[in-house]
Parts: sequence; structure tokens; C-alpha cells
Amino acid sequence: MTYWKLYLYAKSRLTDYEAMCIIEDIFGFDRSKLAIHGNDIPENEEAFLTAVEKRMAGIPLQYATGKAYFMGREYFVGEGVLIPRDDTEVAVNECMKCMTGHERVIDLCSGSGIIAVTLAKEFPKAEIYAVELEEKAFAYLEKNVKYHGVNVNLVHDSIFNESCVEGEFDIIISNPPYICTDIIPNLQREVQYEPKTALDGGNDGLDFYRCIAEKWVKKLKKGGKIILEIGEEQAESVCELLKMQGITQISVVKDIQNLDRVIFGTVKK
Repeated sequence: MTYWKLYLYAKSRLTDYEAMCIIEDIFGFDRSKLAIHGNDIPENEEAFLTAVEKRMAGIPLQYATGKAYFMGREYFVGEGVLIPRDDTEVAVNECMKCMTGHERVIDLCSGSGIIAVTLAKEFPKAEIYAVELEEKAFAYLEKNVKYHGVNVNLVHDSIFNESCVEGEFDIIISNPPYICTDIIPNLQREVQYEPKTALDGGNDGLDFYRCIAEKWVKKLKKGGKIILEIGEEQAESVCELLKMQGITQISVVKDIQNLDRVIFGTVKK
């Protein structure tokens, strides 16, 4: 089939948006290129049809194409790693606001590496660490760091082992699992394809925040910053966990939907 016929085939089975996303990710075509080359015959038709079939089966679009986008950059993703969400931009933007470019920063529960890679791209002289335990996720983390050509220190370990990285940090940033265990089965179908280990925050959704507060806050330098993405109903609980460990000047940052999304705090000087 030609590019145009493949597009029409996908559009008849999916939404126009999804059809174009697959066209762009598999063939590198936007609408203008499709108009120009629509009657040409691609070499990788099978990859396109496979992606369409996966999406028709309910597999998330990003898994179907193997690609996701975050803050204007492309990342490799697939089953076993959390799909990047725009919500995480709030945490990254707050982090970048307090950086000069020479900080020692650690990204806990790094997943695909969108936070670590973004910070390393924007601040190439900063010393960036990324900690990820799960095998499949760590493989994508490695792949994305290499693809973007950035200098990130990769740590294949659990954040519950705070000794996996030595020394103090200027900034801790994390988008940890924070969904309550009993809520996960009720999430939308596409989310069910994502790894439970990247979603499950324990019975109350706070297991990883407790770990970060109790084990990692002590690794912050005086005046160091902590930036945590949270669920929309977790601000009060997470703030209290941080206060108990000496974090001050705590603020809650909202996302574009005016929902609580990020906790920002400072270690007493």
C-alpha cells in the first residue's frame, strides 16, 4: 500500500490523531510530507500495520509506536516502563528554576529518564544521577540517555537502598509511584498495560514518599531542594512527611488543571 492508503486504513480504525501519530513515528512524516509523498510505497509497511493493530487492541499509543515525547524531546518507551506525562513538566520546571547549572542532582525512580535527560540537556555541567530498579525500565533509561548523548550517572538499584549513591546532593527530584494499590484495577484500560511497579505506591499511596523523606532527605546539603510530583490529593500528607524531616519553605505547585501536582521544599540552612 502507499503511504496515503496506509493512513486511510489507520484512520478508518483509529482516530485521525492516532493515525497521524503512527505515520509520524513510523515514517517520520507530518501532514505536508504525507501530501507530497502520499502515493509512494514505504519499505516498512509491516511496522506500521503492527503498530495499528496494537493500538486497536487497546495497547497505549506510545507502546504501539515505541516512542513518547516530553518537553519537545523524543524518548523510547515500551511495556515495562511508565509512559511520560505532561504533568511531570511541572516538577522539571520547578527544578530548573532553582538550578544554576553546577548542582549535584538525583532523580529517584527515574523510569524512562525523562527528568534526568531533560536536566542534563539543559544543564550539561550539572552532575546528574538517575536511580531505577526495574530491569525493563532501566534498559529504556540507558537507551534514552545514550540516544540523547547526555552525561547521566545511572544507578540500577532500589531507592529503598539509600546507600546505592554516596555523597550529598543539592537537589532531589522524583516522580515516584503514588497510586493506592486498591485503585489500580479501576484505572482506564490503557493504564493497565503500564507496569504496576511504576504505579503502586502502597495501601495509602505514600510508601515511596516515606522512603524519600526518611532515607534521602538526610543526603541533601544545607539549603538543598526537594521536588516531588504527587497525586492531586496527597499534598497535605507529603508535606507533613517532609516537615518531620526538617524540610522548610514548603510550597505546593499546581498543574495546568489547577490541581496540586508538585511539592517543593528546602533543607534548613
